[in-house]
Amino acid sequence: MFMHSDEYVIVKAIQPNRRKAEWLEAMASACGQAVALGLEAAHASHSASRGRLHDAVYATARSRLGLPAEYVRMSVNAAVALARSYYGKRKARQHVSFPKLNGTQGIGLGVHAYAIVQAGERFALRLSTGKRGQYIWLPLSVPPRYRRAMPRVHGDGKLFKRRGQWYAILPVPNSPPPTGCSGEPTFIGVDLGVVRHAAVAAPDRVLFFNGKPARRRREHFADLRRRYQRHQRLDRVREGQGKESRWAKDINHKISRRVVELALHYHNPVLVLERLDGIRRRTKGSKRFNRMMASWPFRDLADKIEYKAEQLGIKVVYVDPRRTSRTCPKCGHASRSNRPQQGLFRCVACGYQANADLVAAHNIAAAGPAALAQGLSDPARPDKGQTGEMTSRPDGVKGCARAHPDPNLEGSTLEPHRL
Repeated sequence: MFMHSDEYVIVKAIQPNRRKAEWLEAMASACGQAVALGLEAAHASHSASRGRLHDAVYATARSRLGLPAEYVRMSVNAAVALARSYYGKRKARQHVSFPKLNGTQGIGLGVHAYAIVQAGERFALRLSTGKRGQYIWLPLSVPPRYRRAMPRVHGDGKLFKRRGQWYAILPVPNSPPPTGCSGEPTFIGVDLGVVRHAAVAAPDRVLFFNGKPARRRREHFADLRRRYQRHQRLDRVREGQGKESRWAKDINHKISRRVVELALHYHNPVLVLERLDGIRRRTKGSKRFNRMMASWPFRDLADKIEYKAEQLGIKVVYVDPRRTSRTCPKCGHASRSNRPQQGLFRCVACGYQANADLVAAHNIAAAGPAALAQGLSDPARPDKGQTGEMTSRPDGVKGCARAHPDPNLEGSTLEPHRL
């Protein structure tokens, strides 16, 4: 069964060992205490304002209860829901008492606190412990009817215990029907860059991912590094570099998700990406632009697009990007003169004019059939893709495997534009 509407799946966790069970019980208890703090604040302030409850709960839950930020957020959300239900019934003149917690409320799973990891027909729930690189792994017992939906799990969920058994409620967002692999392929070109992180050209629509806000934040990070270096604060430099890296990877997650979601709207889609070897040598500009090119993780974006596409059976091929932004898609004339400005393409032969990144994406898509016939891949990419393969580690808290398929993907703020 493949789900076509927003719904939740409830799957059972295989009985955890003692160490995992103790962690789950402690986390459930801490989350329950955080919800109780939120209800106390709601009762004292006669308000169900999320902002007020967050301010009242967050510092205490983080310091005294030791809850990671995502678990605190979900606990605040639970308290807000209970308080709003109470005040809503009071407003409707129903006779109700203020909510009290009876037993455990389970563990709220924020979108950034868990991931679904697949290895063949097996699935595991990877839970964040709040410590970098350390996770709790819960193997899941997934019925056959849910297996095709599990890779699409995304959003806030919940862990709860019933009769000594742990269960997970996981959201499955709405998704177009499966594309299928028969018939003529539909080629979708993806042009990567800095001014626009990606320009995606499909048969009847285009996606632009604006890179200007990211450029401004990159400059902010660079200014902070220079300031800290002048004051010999290397600890702050390292901390800032880690924060910048996580921020950039999160952007790549969002972009790759939107690209793959667009591809799902077409029959037998094939994503065509540019080969990444030498991408920084091919694009030169000002000192600031070159610094942006040198620091943006194009490889990470391509890898995320590829593994998300592979999960859904979408093929990915790579083509040579040289001259793609200078070649006219109408008449085929290629010249440097066709690119009078960074973002403008104007053919000197036939007069065709369009956005330069869009022209490059269309040309990349047009090169897709030949690349698919030859089975071309990116020569600068490792032979084996980075997948969510579960590694054999000691039981209990485990380290992160190489780039698990992580569903931490909120929707991009960029809107698609039709041709």
